[in-house]
Amino acid sequence: MRIDSLSYFNSSLPGMRDNQSSIARLNQQIAADQKLLQPKDDPLATEQILDLSNRVAARTQYASNQDRASLALKYESTVLSEMRKTLNSAKALLAGSVASSDTSLRSVTAQKLQGLANQLQDLANTRDPSGNYIFGGFDTVNKPFANPLNGTISATTYGGTPNPGGTRSIEVEVGRLVQVNDNLDSVFQHGVAGSDLLQELDDAITNLPTAAMSQTDLTGWMAVVDTAITNLDTISYRVSAAYGEVEDVRTTSKSLKVLEQNSLSDLQTLDKTSAILELQTRQTALEAAERAYAMTSSLSLFNYLG
Repeated sequence: MRIDSLSYFNSSLPGMRDNQSSIARLNQQIAADQKLLQPKDDPLATEQILDLSNRVAARTQYASNQDRASLALKYESTVLSEMRKTLNSAKALLAGSVASSDTSLRSVTAQKLQGLANQLQDLANTRDPSGNYIFGGFDTVNKPFANPLNGTISATTYGGTPNPGGTRSIEVEVGRLVQVNDNLDSVFQHGVAGSDLLQELDDAITNLPTAAMSQTDLTGWMAVVDTAITNLDTISYRVSAAYGEVEDVRTTSKSLKVLEQNSLSDLQTLDKTSAILELQTRQTALEAAERAYAMTSSLSLFNYLG
C-alpha cells in the first residue's frame, strides 16, 4: 500500500504541474492573440514568420515604388500626348502654306506657328507635381530645353543629363527596373540629318512671311516636324509599354502579398475558439485532479507514510 501511494503522488504532481503550466500559457496566448509567445516555442515557425514578414515588408515598399513609377509614366504620357497635338498642328499649318500665297497670309501662319513653338518648348520643360523637370534625365532642377525663338534661328541648348544615361528608372520588383522618363533628345535635337526642331521652327516663323521663302523650304520644315512626330511616337509606345509592365507587376505583387499575409496570419494568429475550449478542458481536468489528490491525501492511511 505504501508503494502504491507513493507512486500515485509521484505520477499525479508532475501531471498537475504540467497542466497548470499549459493553462498559464493558454491564458497568455489568448491575451496576446498569438500562437507563439517567444521564438523557442517553435524555431521553425519563427524562421518562417521572419521570412514572410520580410517579404511582406519588401512588397509594401515595392508597392510604393510601383505607385511612383505609374504616376511618373502617366504624367509623361499626358505631356507627350499634348506635344503630339502641338506638332500635328504645326505640321498642318506648314502643309497649308504655299510659296505662292500672299505674304500677309503667311504672316498669320507664322504668328500661329510662333505660339505652337513656344507651347512645344514649354511642354518639353514640364515639371511634375513635385517641381522636378521630367525630361531632364537625372537633372531634375535645371530647365532642360532653351531656345529664344526670337528670329535669331539659334540652336537649342539642353541643360539636362545628356545621352547616354539621361533617363531614370525605378525598381518595381526585386531586380526589375522600369524606365520612368525620357530626355526627348531624338525629338528635339536630331530630327532630319541632325537638325534642331525648335531651331527649324524658328527658321520657319522668320522666313514664312518673306518673299524669298520657297516650296523647298516648306518641304524641309515639314520633314523635320514629321521626323519629330515619328520619334515622339516611339517614345510614347515605350511609355505605354512601361506603364503596362508596372500594372502587371502591381497585380502580381498584390496577389502574392495577400497569399504571404495569409500564411503569416496562419502562423501567428491564435485560433481563439480552439484555445478557449482547450483552456476550459484543461481547467476541468486540473480541478478534477486536484480534488482527487486532496481526497486521497486526506485518507488516514497516509498519515503514517514516511
